Order: sequence, then C-alpha cells, then structure tokens
Amino acid sequence: MIAVLSAALLFASGCGMMDNSKKVDRSADVKDVDMARQEAKALSSEIFDAIGLKGQTSATWPGVLRCEEDSRHLYKIHHPWSVWGVPEEDMERSMEQLKEALPKRGWKLVSYGRDKSLAQNLELVADSAKSKFSVNITFMDKRRSAQYDSPKASKESGILVTVVSACFRVPDGKVVDQY
Repeated sequence: MIAVLSAALLFASGCGMMDNSKKVDRSADVKDVDMARQEAKALSSEIFDAIGLKGQTSATWPGVLRCEEDSRHLYKIHHPWSVWGVPEEDMERSMEQLKEALPKRGWKLVSYGRDKSLAQNLELVADSAKSKFSVNITFMDKRRSAQYDSPKASKESGILVTVVSACFRVPDGKVVDQY
C-alpha cells in the first residue's frame, strides 16, 4: 500500500530533472536497462543509509517505464520503496537530516518543505549530481493526515521514497519490450 502511495506521489509532484515535453530526445544517454536498474538500486541503498532508520522496508525492484517520446527505444527507471514501523518523531528527524546528508552524498536539493496535499506532508526532492536520477522523499505523517485518509489507507506513518531516472535509450538493435 505504501509503495502505491509512493508511485502516486511521484506522478502528482514530478521531479526536478524530468521533462514532460513531447519532443523526441535524440540526445538521451544509451544505457542497458539492467545497468540502469542496478544504478537505481545503488542510489536507493545510498538514500536508505542516509535515512538512517531501522524500521520495516518494502522489498521492491526497480521497474521500467516507457518514455512517451519514443516508447520503443526510450525508457526510465522507477524505484518506489518505503520505510515504516518507527516513531514519527524519528522519521521527522530523519527528514531534517536528509536535507544536510544528501548534498554531502552528491545530491542537489531541489525543494524541501510541505507538499500541497491536505495533510501537508513533509517532502524533499533532489537530483543526483552523479547520474541522471531524481528522488522524491515524502514523510506521510498519520498524526497529520489521518483525518483526510480514506478507510482503506494505511494507518501507519512512513517515509515514501521514489527514485526515478531521466529517459535513457536502449542500445542499438534493442527495444524496450525486450526487458
């Protein structure tokens, strides 16, 4: 459930380096999908270490999404995951620490503050200076949001993380379907 919320937040809020224009990007870096997945997994691991919480985590694998500009040859990696099962105060403190920790690990802070939801969740958006990935990290604090949640929503607070890449081009002779 938390992973689904993470995906919804990503598409609702966008990321710093993602371009929603319709023109075809011929300059997209050529990268094998498996290599891009490994890179997303490594970046997620780095972010997990920076979060510094020992709660429960979702076990997800980076997925492949087609880019609209050329859905046969362009793709992006999408890796949503979450941490929960620790006190809200610890999660809030972790979000504050991420503001300082991520730039020291090669991330450029794009935004930090309350999102536009009714609950005004705490959100951090950053771009990797090392690679063409962005991250959206949102603290879903049930102390703030319980009154706005649907009956099916999770009753637990959590930190939702979505790592997403810019569009990459598959190597010559391959199409996104092969992955």
